[in-house]
Amino acid sequence: MKNVHIITGGSSGIGLECAKRFKDGIVLITARNEERLKNAEAELIKEGIDVRYKTSDASKRESLKELFEYAKSLGKIKTIINSAGVSGGSADAKLTLEIDLLGVENIIQETLKVIEDKTVLILISSMMGHVVPPNPQYDGFLSDPSKDGAIDALVQVAQNQADIAYNFSKRGTLLLVKKYAMEFGSKGARINSVSPGIIMTPMGEQAAIDHPERMNYMKTMTPMSRNGHPDDIANAVEFLADDKASFITGTDLLVDGGLVISLPEIARKFAEQ
Repeated sequence: MKNVHIITGGSSGIGLECAKRFKDGIVLITARNEERLKNAEAELIKEGIDVRYKTSDASKRESLKELFEYAKSLGKIKTIINSAGVSGGSADAKLTLEIDLLGVENIIQETLKVIEDKTVLILISSMMGHVVPPNPQYDGFLSDPSKDGAIDALVQVAQNQADIAYNFSKRGTLLLVKKYAMEFGSKGARINSVSPGIIMTPMGEQAAIDHPERMNYMKTMTPMSRNGHPDDIANAVEFLADDKASFITGTDLLVDGGLVISLPEIARKFAEQ
């Protein structure tokens, strides 16, 4: 029976780069746009990947159930990488929280129904999850977003601002990884997250065009003196997915070139402008 590696948001950017790392078994990429999936499939075939695609909405439970049923028909689900999501600039605060936080919990809970020994779930988070300070009041909502009223309460905490909601969603992802680590471990499985810094995906490249001075300043404040690339994240994902990382679970791998160290100073500078 072949291993199956599922990548949500696998039609472009980080998700597509991650898909290229799985030369064994079958790679199942999923996203909402079928045309982009077809283009990604063609690119992966050229890379020698045994690939399938399925349109799916990772934020909807029923859609996830259909996705996992299809995956099980292909073989043993070995790896699930959640790269689907929205940025704070492309949705309102509530939708951002519903997709980037509640959607993550949906994926975790549906994954628990299908995992086997040595299955790995890797959630793509963000360095911005590390800038939200701990707080018992909102952390309770972040770690239990499906609770009645949780999303609406978080919209208020985020002052109804999508960018802030995005940051809170990513802190929530880090908390959910810790919350569910024991349950995954009881099934012989692992759960981790990867937090990218500024990565030059098409979205990052557009930001560099739209805000060249700000993006260049951020780069100068990065200890590694460069922005990241999708393969930097794919390298981290490939490591965490491998059985060589079998003793790593319930944690986050920050892949930001060290930029998060400078974020407080950057925030102060922008606040003064």
